[in-house]
Amino acid sequence: MIEIEKQERERDRKRTYISSWCMYETDLDLMWKGYVHQSSGVAIKSTIKKLKDICDNAVGNHPIDISEVKYFDQTSKKHINDFGTPTTFLYKDFHFKLDNEFRIIHYPNFSSETPDHIDLKIDLEKLIEEVVLKPRTEENARLYVLKLLHDVGLEKIPVLASRDDREVIE
Repeated sequence: MIEIEKQERERDRKRTYISSWCMYETDLDLMWKGYVHQSSGVAIKSTIKKLKDICDNAVGNHPIDISEVKYFDQTSKKHINDFGTPTTFLYKDFHFKLDNEFRIIHYPNFSSETPDHIDLKIDLEKLIEEVVLKPRTEENARLYVLKLLHDVGLEKIPVLASRDDREVIE
């Protein structure tokens, strides 16, 4: 039974698509260091309401869940009774609590074949409020981001320096 459970969890992991979002008003050094390992990167600022609207309108791709991550002490040996797709993907050890995260999860529809990818039709101009550059982003990288936005018709979206860089400028 244990081996069957392991196989089912592995199958679910391979068939589940997750988009994770941080619920802070500003960008955090913790997030940049933890998730952006290249010399440059961006964060997209939006709202939970806008993301929920996108998920609610993605009728062809259900089931889609949007939920806050729950943090718990994995060393407590306390069992969590509501594991199962998609809730399996909504628990993290309390050491990650500063992530303050919610996730959009598309989990398997067991009556159909698992697709290679999921397309959600998104109006990026409505979704994205700001693009925030990684701290200490070089000017050529900032210009590249501006060009990319312009090339896809999103030049009205503000591109801001990281909170850390704005404090230095101000």
